[in-house]
Amino acid sequence: MKLALVVSSALLLSACSSGLNVVESDLKHHHWNLVAIDGAQIDDNIKSDLEIGEHFSINGLAGCNRFFGSATLKQNRISADPLASTKMACSPAAQAVETAVLHTLGTGAEVDNQGQTLQLIGDKHTLTYDLADWM
Repeated sequence: MKLALVVSSALLLSACSSGLNVVESDLKHHHWNLVAIDGAQIDDNIKSDLEIGEHFSINGLAGCNRFFGSATLKQNRISADPLASTKMACSPAAQAVETAVLHTLGTGAEVDNQGQTLQLIGDKHTLTYDLADWM
């Protein structure tokens, strides 16, 4: 009995400390606007957003091209690979935003959801989104 209690307590503490606090329902049906990459505000003339829908479908504007696909959320990491996108020519500034967004979503990122602010922390970039509205 004591062993079962110790094992249960250890598992509970392990789960609580591993950051498994984001669930799909926390992210679905939201529209997010990108406001910063790696802590630097993006140019007001460049629009980038992210919508997460039912069944964890995602779509948005990466910088100048639209993207769409489906994502998974496992152990507090979101990943969307492969993503489809349009192929319009972009200004260099918009292309830099687009590359950061598509790379981060495609390779996976740790999710830090603060309610009104969402950060996706990838291997190369941290994307910061503000909640725009519910879908």
